[in-house]
Amino acid sequence: MTDFKVSNLGEAAEAVQQAMAEKARLEVRAAGTKRHLGRASSYDHVLDVSALSGIVDYQPEELVLTLRAGTPMNLVEAALADARQMLAFEPPSMTRILGEAQPGVRGTIGGVIAANLSGPRRLTAGAARDYLLGFEAVSGRGELFKSGGKVMKNVTGYDLSKLMCGSFGTLGVMDEITLKTLPAPETSRSLVIAADDIAGAASAIAGIFASPHEPGASAILPSAIAAEEGVDSGSPFTIIIRLEGIDASVADRLGHLQEMTGGEALAEAASVKLWQRIRDVQPLAEKPLDIWKVSCAPADAARVVGALDSRLQVRMIIDWAGGLVWLAGSSPHVGPALRKAVAGLDSGFAMLVRDVGATREKIAPFEPLAGGMFALHKRVKASFDPLGVLNFERMHEGV
Repeated sequence: MTDFKVSNLGEAAEAVQQAMAEKARLEVRAAGTKRHLGRASSYDHVLDVSALSGIVDYQPEELVLTLRAGTPMNLVEAALADARQMLAFEPPSMTRILGEAQPGVRGTIGGVIAANLSGPRRLTAGAARDYLLGFEAVSGRGELFKSGGKVMKNVTGYDLSKLMCGSFGTLGVMDEITLKTLPAPETSRSLVIAADDIAGAASAIAGIFASPHEPGASAILPSAIAAEEGVDSGSPFTIIIRLEGIDASVADRLGHLQEMTGGEALAEAASVKLWQRIRDVQPLAEKPLDIWKVSCAPADAARVVGALDSRLQVRMIIDWAGGLVWLAGSSPHVGPALRKAVAGLDSGFAMLVRDVGATREKIAPFEPLAGGMFALHKRVKASFDPLGVLNFERMHEGV
């Protein structure tokens, strides 16, 4: 296997063109923190884009950041912190659960965008794809193309930014990425509330979000994990509500929610630490179990968890007010049960995120697509990469 280490999109285009001539496959890789997300596929060469790194232009007053795709998240977050700004979609780090990086490395911004990774604030602020203003890239045809710019605007035609987010490097090799930033909150506090079951927790959260107190994130922890995190409410489940903003506003809203729910407030430092752990799925990282990610309507979380045999001893945390369920267990049993449960819902998907054995060789990591959707997926892939040069079969077999 030969590595193509490129420093610009021109060199990336040459590497793709050479691969096309050789009828070879390329694995697009920078820090490698997410290379085990998706199907176990084989490639002829690695297209190393880690040198596509650095901040190109940052205008805090305009809330616009342009940087190269291989820029480490550590550098991105440091630059934002200096300007007291943030990426509102709160990108998680997969390194703790996937173990594919050096200590302290959180992957790259290109990997975050390619996987459309979004953390707890996704519930109210939106996903990564909602903050991608534009990018430059090379397609699987070896052709340079770009999309968008440095302002939010509505245009007629294809929204390639939305398409590239979540494509896992199967459509193009990105370089310069432009993102919208937002001011960082002055204060972050949390409220801990007891709940008897998941359905009751989801209902209580819905009532809180219907109030005028503007919660920004909400999670549900079973008692065992809540105890490990030091926030056990003494009930079978614990609801965590996060409030962000200026000090006076957060204190006022927190007080009203305490009166409304009887919950207990967390200090700011404890709140920040807890949400970082929830964001990075750290409560499930330590034990050697497969990890599944289930996206569903918040009201369906109880149905998804209820579909599992109680004897499986599954560990879980629930984010997005019930809309994101992380489960750790033995996939030969957990995976099929989750897929069956999701099939009975109006919408949703179950994705295998961490495989500690050979599970992804037995069950597709990504939710299988229905006939019409799979046909559309193949047509899109063929438009950008007709020979299947880039990350072939990373998401689905034969594509």
